[in-house]
Amino acid sequence: MIIEARNVSKSFKHKHALENINLKIEGPKIIGFLGHNGAGKTTFLNLLAGLITTTDGEICVNGENVFNASHILSDICFVAESGNFQDEMTIAQSLKANSFFYPKWDDAFAKELLQVFALNPKDKVKSLSKGMVSALGIITGFASNTAITIFDEPYIGLDVAGRNTFYDLLIEQQIENPRLFILSTHLIDEASELFEEILILNEGKLLLQKNSDEWRQHVVAVKGLPHYVEQAIDGFEIIYKQSFMNEMTAIVYADGKQMASENIMLENVSLQDMLVYLSKQRKAGSNK
Repeated sequence: MIIEARNVSKSFKHKHALENINLKIEGPKIIGFLGHNGAGKTTFLNLLAGLITTTDGEICVNGENVFNASHILSDICFVAESGNFQDEMTIAQSLKANSFFYPKWDDAFAKELLQVFALNPKDKVKSLSKGMVSALGIITGFASNTAITIFDEPYIGLDVAGRNTFYDLLIEQQIENPRLFILSTHLIDEASELFEEILILNEGKLLLQKNSDEWRQHVVAVKGLPHYVEQAIDGFEIIYKQSFMNEMTAIVYADGKQMASENIMLENVSLQDMLVYLSKQRKAGSNK
């Protein structure tokens, strides 16, 4: 499957949620779709799932615009952060309803996963805890067997054991039934080793798209005395910079280029730290 966003923008009244997004994703692959709150992630995923339309541009799957294309949308499962199920329906009824929408639905696997997550099919959605609702969403995503399966914050309310079960299932499914998984999560440290490719949105724009190996060469932390750090980062794009106790730390896009390392230290930047720096950058900009 090939997803392409071509000059995609989305506005809500006077707010620009997305601005001129251009990207291409090819699967099967596990994608980490990341960004701070309000970066535009969920808006983009709603566009990809055909739930809303773009203001400008288009999102295509295998060359076809997804909006109002039922034959494409039946092969895209979007498990949103909330609102996936009707409160008055039972778990069994919810899964049955989804089986009509997804032609490749695996009912046997869905029933197996009900036991894995200890869910009673007779229970109504409104009686479930947040973790149980998340588990039901996870079951739906895996049992859909769609070529593109999207999980947007899929495990709210799940404990560590439940989240680890999700990660194990994700790896297992990618081996046994490869597809394009898109995972949006704030628990980046837990999930980062799963990602084969990373996309980061920031302020409605695509900031970065790299595979997991390229990431480590693309973003670096430069530390040392301010004078030497300023010299080293001259000409590089700066993500974040701060000074404390006569030491400066600068996070820069190295883009694979060599940086003079005399009198400075170069360190890798984790995905989690990258999002923290972007959040700090955002707050600093809003306070100016």
